[in-house]
Amino acid sequence: MARRVALLGTGCAVRPRIVEPIGPMSLLVVGCNHRSADLSLLERLAVPADELPKALKSLVGLEHVQEAVVLSTCNRVEIYASVSRFHPGLQELRGWLAERGDIHPQDLDDLQYSYHDDRAAAHLFAVAAGLDSMVVGERQIAMQVKQSMEAARGEGSARRMLQRLFRQAVRVGRRVRNDTAIARGASSMVDVGIDVATERLGGPIAGRNVLLVGAGKMGGLTASRVVDEGAGHVAVWNRSADKAQRLALRTGGVVVEAGDLECAVASADLVVCTTGAPEPVLDLDLVLAARQQRLAARDASPLVLLDLAMPRNVDPRCEDVAGVEVVDIADVRAVADRGVTGEVVAAARDIVEEEAARFLAWTRASAVEPTIRDLRRQAEQVRADELDRLAGKLSTLDDRQREAVEALTRGIVNTLLHTPTVRLKELADRTGAHDQADALRDLFALDDVASDSDT
Repeated sequence: MARRVALLGTGCAVRPRIVEPIGPMSLLVVGCNHRSADLSLLERLAVPADELPKALKSLVGLEHVQEAVVLSTCNRVEIYASVSRFHPGLQELRGWLAERGDIHPQDLDDLQYSYHDDRAAAHLFAVAAGLDSMVVGERQIAMQVKQSMEAARGEGSARRMLQRLFRQAVRVGRRVRNDTAIARGASSMVDVGIDVATERLGGPIAGRNVLLVGAGKMGGLTASRVVDEGAGHVAVWNRSADKAQRLALRTGGVVVEAGDLECAVASADLVVCTTGAPEPVLDLDLVLAARQQRLAARDASPLVLLDLAMPRNVDPRCEDVAGVEVVDIADVRAVADRGVTGEVVAAARDIVEEEAARFLAWTRASAVEPTIRDLRRQAEQVRADELDRLAGKLSTLDDRQREAVEALTRGIVNTLLHTPTVRLKELADRTGAHDQADALRDLFALDDVASDSDT
């Protein structure tokens, strides 16, 4: 009997549809995003880059979690996992998120979402395509999806299933952008943030002093935008001096030394923060001191702090400092363009659904691969044992005759196994074939053979 799958909290990402029961699978995603949770919760859940190895290790240390990838951006915190058992695995992931966010698991229920199997794949594909972004169609998320997988692969927490899933997601994002108009004219978080900050400045960026706090990918996007806007002077501060130097060379700007951040803030009209620091880089004391320097220099113009980081780089208390305007992700969210609708989104959804079905077919085929492998291994062992038993009678054969016997027996085995192997794969592609695979393992005692070969 078919079951209906309803999706909540994914906006225009994927559509409910009818799917057939496919037996036990092991792919899960649990998370919160800009639609389901407020900024303060996302900030507590966020996993900065320097905490990622520890987070991944703790996830795969859970009893039922076999693989894990963390996708943590300014818009979402999501855990993708391959689990050995669905319900216990789901509870472990929810518990992990609740503990990280310092929130009771029951309080998290209304703020988080979870999908499994092909729906989890469809969700990630929609994310990578920009369908689930605050700014629909934005490109940066595809890069973040790829980086999250590479980080997990480097830590050994993403293996066969999740590597396959995330690599396909990157390809899906590229396909959606190439085959639809989803990205035509789309802004990025940086673009929207700069637009809001420009309004707070009371005029264009042209000729103004801009300080970039952070020299990563988002810092690079910001640098390109402010240079295009004609910024009069660009300064770069970063925890890694090498990255700061490279970005400064790109923009024709200067590097701010570690101890000169306060002075650099005081002399800037616009400060854009994009670091992955777990604690505020611009704390209240630093901003107050910078404000005093500006007053001492008789500069009463507003100091605008654009914070695009998650967790936040600017202490929220700075919003109460006179003469300081703080623009954060919540402000960007309030004005983000979600105007991509109609046929463009429908076409993108169709691609996501098609690719999710393709991933489902791969997982179903993968589920029966161990059975096929063990069946062929057993058949080869039987063939080899029979040749050994008849070794005495075959001792008079020359090399050419022995090769003919080897080829003949291998051919018989391959011919006998060809049809059931193809049939099992076809059934797996359509329905999962778990019952048929279990029957084969039982009839041919494959679990016993597999256990013997492992000892």
